[in-house]
Amino acid sequence: MFIAHLGVGLAAKKVCPRVPLGVLLFASQALDVLCGLLMVASIEKMRVAAGITKMTPLDFISYPWSHGLFMSLVWSCVAALVAWRLQRDRLAAGVIGALVFSHWVLDWISHIPDLPLLFDGSPKVGLGLWNNPAGTMIAEFGLFGAGAVVYFTSTRARDRVAHWALGSLLVFFPVLFLLNHFGPPPPPNVPQQLMALPILVFVLLYPWGNWIEKHREAV
Repeated sequence: MFIAHLGVGLAAKKVCPRVPLGVLLFASQALDVLCGLLMVASIEKMRVAAGITKMTPLDFISYPWSHGLFMSLVWSCVAALVAWRLQRDRLAAGVIGALVFSHWVLDWISHIPDLPLLFDGSPKVGLGLWNNPAGTMIAEFGLFGAGAVVYFTSTRARDRVAHWALGSLLVFFPVLFLLNHFGPPPPPNVPQQLMALPILVFVLLYPWGNWIEKHREAV
């Protein structure tokens, strides 16, 4: 999934208001950022395969270090441990760890069976929602919209900048998602390092979320 992950991150602010929004949003997409970095380093592999699913032409050949079930659990525990060491807050640590792992759960729902349970050569899983465009759109915008509503109603603006900061995020990522789906697919021979660039855009979530939070406060 894409923007559905952000919906989970936005909603988590109500559960754990002490954690900065930038941290919550980044945690929800941390596995994708890791995947992008590993693709740049040619450790994980992806290619364009038109028609492999109805929603995306990307064939995830090998990405056990970022999206394998075992390693997703490992990264979730690492994130929780780091959060605990920094804040000494069990709730914060649990929420951040759960957010990191929620990424794998949502991907398991959307991906075809390409998520390895362990490493390369192990069984792969995926429920294949990406082959149902209508269902994918409902899930993506439903979770994203629900998370946005939860965040909006549990915070209030301190100034006018708050509306621009939050509004720009709520527009930018859905537009990027729609362009990714309805736009032309990448050429089949595009280097995977270039394919990683749209994934690495999620690093913006940390500063963007913190910018939003400077202008909003919990109610």
